[in-house]
Amino acid sequence: MKGENEIMKDGRMNTRELIGKKQSKRMKFSFFHFFILSFFILSSCSHGDFTHKAARQAAEGFYAKLVAGDYKGFVQGYAGAEQLPQDYRSQIEDATAQFLSRDEMRQLTSVRSISDSLLPDSTAYVMLQLNFSDSTSEQIELPLILTGDGWRMK
Repeated sequence: MKGENEIMKDGRMNTRELIGKKQSKRMKFSFFHFFILSFFILSSCSHGDFTHKAARQAAEGFYAKLVAGDYKGFVQGYAGAEQLPQDYRSQIEDATAQFLSRDEMRQLTSVRSISDSLLPDSTAYVMLQLNFSDSTSEQIELPLILTGDGWRMK
């Protein structure tokens, strides 16, 4: 080679010339694609609803519907509930109402989330504290799954 910036015999440019003069279309092309690919990877990794706060709010919301007597809204909180036949969904709503009419559940006054755990497979387990009118409380664990519509009960 006579000089650093000469074209080689087979028509290729040496590396220093490519980097120094920024003449490589191939290099510009690959940097552009790297940037675009990085953008899509980072944007697809955004967690959206996959947060502790969103899981806790969903769990509290489902049980708040029970406290308010909205059994239909509670049953709609189950994953896949919209795919159930209407008569079967009505039976589940009736069973929920019967369960809450029992003496120990009739006094349910409020619900509060106290802890949660998120798993990489888009599931969450939220620990809820159920508070009753006689100053007692009970803790339950509610399993949730993240769907396209947000967190739903399993």
